[in-house]
Amino acid sequence: MLTTSALLLSVFTISALGAEEDYTVDTYPNPKKGSYKECNLRSAGLVCDPYETLSESERYRINTQLVTFVTKTEVNNNKDFCSKKGTDAMFVIINKGSQDFADGLRQHWSNIDTQCGRFGLLVLSLDDRRVYGSFDERSPITIIATEENHIQTGLYTTAITNILKEVADSMTPQNSGTTVKPQTTTKSSQIQFSVFSIILASVFAYFL
Repeated sequence: MLTTSALLLSVFTISALGAEEDYTVDTYPNPKKGSYKECNLRSAGLVCDPYETLSESERYRINTQLVTFVTKTEVNNNKDFCSKKGTDAMFVIINKGSQDFADGLRQHWSNIDTQCGRFGLLVLSLDDRRVYGSFDERSPITIIATEENHIQTGLYTTAITNILKEVADSMTPQNSGTTVKPQTTTKSSQIQFSVFSIILASVFAYFL
């Protein structure tokens, strides 16, 4: 028969082992494909927060912005459907993430937009307090890192909502009459300790 101290030690050991385990690309729950409860949503959505890092209201605040993200990132001057279509995006949280994880999960979930391939992910890694972004090559989104206070201080909701707001703002053409030169980046971008702002490469196409 286990003593009280031995029992507590066993429970602690099991808990510690469980805490070390994390999701993989293959096991991470997809909130849009039936695993929304594990993501702490009430129904299918675009946010996955399996550790309840955010409050419910924060999860749905981000989810609401992601729902309208595809519309707000449309390129209205293009006639072809896929050239005009905006980018479907999702936001997920994991204990220990990386750029490889973000790229792998995006590819694993690529069937979210099989027609146009305009899909992207924002991945918050809690272990190192970094946000990793990964977008399909056909998506007209370029990622640049800015600010760092929000991620550093744990204001994750503010960080993500700022990202999405900047995307919407960047869709409004400037009236300066000058051509906007896009900044060079990769589609798989590591965003360290920061809220990253998004500049749309499609703005450049608008002025061509």
